[in-house]
Amino acid sequence: MKRLIPLLLALFLGAAAYCAPPPPESAEGMLSFAEALLKNQDSYRAATEFMRVIHFFPDDTDITAKALTGLGRSYASAGRWEDASGAYSALFNLEPTAENRHLYGTALYLAGIYPPAVSILTGGESTPESYRTLATLAWIKSGEKAKTPAKLDAEIVKEHERLPGKSPALAGLLSAVLPGSGHLYVERPHDALMAFAVNSIFIWGTISAANRGNEEAALALGAIELIWYSGTISGAVTGAQKWNHREEERFFERRESGNIPSFSLWGDAKGGGVLLTSSF
Repeated sequence: MKRLIPLLLALFLGAAAYCAPPPPESAEGMLSFAEALLKNQDSYRAATEFMRVIHFFPDDTDITAKALTGLGRSYASAGRWEDASGAYSALFNLEPTAENRHLYGTALYLAGIYPPAVSILTGGESTPESYRTLATLAWIKSGEKAKTPAKLDAEIVKEHERLPGKSPALAGLLSAVLPGSGHLYVERPHDALMAFAVNSIFIWGTISAANRGNEEAALALGAIELIWYSGTISGAVTGAQKWNHREEERFFERRESGNIPSFSLWGDAKGGGVLLTSSF
């Protein structure tokens, strides 16, 4: 029994030492603190802590890679995709793996930096399907009109070209001829009914006032009708533009689904490790 007590005490102290967080002045301790901030969704302070790690331990490539991964994740959590692309660029230069290429290219894409995104995503020896799809979407968003590059998916480009669309000019013309018909063309029946009813009421009121010789009322109602009439035409044009924009958004959302990685940041048992997971 006397021997058992010291043994249990030694085991307890050893376990406590093992579970204790790393010293705060060490790289592992600083990473642990940054990860805790990120887990609590304090992405701005987390980014600062990851940058401190990079600054104080520039010669430790393993630590730097972990810090850059965390820095990119911090910026991504805050929606700062241009800053995230900078972090992932440094990470890719340090460790040019296929996964880091995907991270870097995706951050560029989400930052709206499309031509470089195409180059990064298609720059490897092989181009996985998810990389190719995302690169093709970036190429479409860049507004390029040249022939589709060989490494991109021509079928996706053709699908985008075949998207249904509404002509803003035709919508405006229809509303000019018959108020409300332009809204009906862009599939907004409630707005069409409202536009037709309001314009009809003011036109009828203007004509009635003029027939009764009430020039002041006719002028006032006519001025109001002119405003409504102009607004009806403008609304139909805007409706067509919104309809086209909605179709574009649906196309990109459908094609992006499953091709943009999602990332999680976790600390290891001692708070010093970073695990990057991707789901496609």
